[in-house]
Amino acid sequence: MKKVAIFKLIRPLNCVFAGIAVLIGALLGARVYNFAGWEVYLLAFLVAALVAGGGNAINDYFDRAIDRINRPYRPIPSGQIKPNTALRISQVFFIAGILSSVALKNPFCFAIAGINSLMLVFYAGKLKRLGLPGNLTIGYLVGSTFLFGGLATSPYGAGPLIPTELLVLVLMASFSTVGRELIKGIEDMPGDKKLKLRTFPLTHGARKAAGLATLFILLAIVLAPIPYTEHIFGEYYLYPLLVSIGAFLVAIGLILRNPAPKTAAWSSLACKIGMGFGLLAFLMGTLSA
Repeated sequence: MKKVAIFKLIRPLNCVFAGIAVLIGALLGARVYNFAGWEVYLLAFLVAALVAGGGNAINDYFDRAIDRINRPYRPIPSGQIKPNTALRISQVFFIAGILSSVALKNPFCFAIAGINSLMLVFYAGKLKRLGLPGNLTIGYLVGSTFLFGGLATSPYGAGPLIPTELLVLVLMASFSTVGRELIKGIEDMPGDKKLKLRTFPLTHGARKAAGLATLFILLAIVLAPIPYTEHIFGEYYLYPLLVSIGAFLVAIGLILRNPAPKTAAWSSLACKIGMGFGLLAFLMGTLSA
């Protein structure tokens, strides 16, 4: 078995992104707890990357039949890795991630690592094909990544459990992710219909999906100013945040005006830009505070 095939299976870039999300959460947590310790940042990054790698591998294992049609170049359908081997690789990554979380000496982080590993398996095997439950699961998983990082900097019982700015980031990430997942569901309607998937847009219609996506995105927008209005962050937080809100409003306008697959692709891109500037806002707010 080629090492290149394993890298393709676990998608290292996605693992790095998960680690970066944890680091952003850790920076927010460290700001509250006056934490200093590079080893915790490294460990938290490693745990997130390992669990994400396990999630990517188990996703390909359960999607192997669909990938034969949609993505025949992936390791399993292309014959580079056998399904059982991919399953074992996912198990190794999940176990390594959970065991690594023990070194953080924080029961909350250990619990999140274990729960998220189980959720990734359940999502890949069942929830992703059930529409809204799958969308909500992804929203939880994205938000909990930032939460994991923030809690990693807090010894058990020290200070407030979840700082306000961290809670806002977690909820914003979760809500905006669910909104974007629903919009992506509209974009993928033609292919999903052929595969007989039960996505929310296919079972309830594109317009209802667009309305629900708008609701989740608006929830994220409403929460966004709290760190500024509560004087937690200053103007350096506000500037990229305004760009983020603008991008999300563009996404809403596009998908409400025409909830069709082609428009949804542009709306999804606007959401991604909004999420990127939102993260930049929290970084600038934290580093300049």
